[in-house]
Amino acid sequence: MTTTKDSIHIQLYPFLLARKNFYQILHTLFLEPAKDNFLFDEGLVRNFDELKEVHEGGRILADAFEHLTSNEKVNIEREEYWRLFVGPGVLVAPPWESYYRSKEHLLFEEWTLQVRELYHQFGLQSIQENNEPEDHLLLEFEFMIFLIELSLQALDIEKIQELISKQIDLLQEHLTIWIPEFCKRVMDHTTSRLYLGAAMVLEDFLNFDLTSLLEIKEAVENV
Repeated sequence: MTTTKDSIHIQLYPFLLARKNFYQILHTLFLEPAKDNFLFDEGLVRNFDELKEVHEGGRILADAFEHLTSNEKVNIEREEYWRLFVGPGVLVAPPWESYYRSKEHLLFEEWTLQVRELYHQFGLQSIQENNEPEDHLLLEFEFMIFLIELSLQALDIEKIQELISKQIDLLQEHLTIWIPEFCKRVMDHTTSRLYLGAAMVLEDFLNFDLTSLLEIKEAVENV
């Protein structure tokens, strides 16, 4: 016999799985471009073929993927990736939370330590701890994906509630605070259709994801 709590778990599964897949897409978009990476992944291209019908950033990304058909074009995007996010030189869109939340735009500030502590609570540790800031965009995405995976594996609704609360905290206390400014910098300083579209999709998705999670949390608590 299926209980109400079991039913809620079953209903949440597609929602959680879709979120995990989208965070993985976002993670891939902000990896360094390479021919054997996402730029030639037909599955990823199909995702933005669907998104382009409802979102301008998705339309721009679909167009970008359609034209990324040679090593030369991939190399152009790789150069832009380094200019925006890696260096050398002054970065126009540093991908670390502390940069945006520190008045002096410093790294390894309190926000780095906060996310490090979050990782440690779940037995996670960056292999570059103390050498590279753990509040990097990709690491925070990876942590969200990890939390969603735990939610998908959880066997009781109380554990899912706890994990959803952690994901809400990650969005409210970290991702939605600094990533909008990061996205704005990307949009203001790139002519790349790839990174313009990626930034537009990222900015809007985080707000949508937070709203959806808050609604889910309320619904589950009322069961």
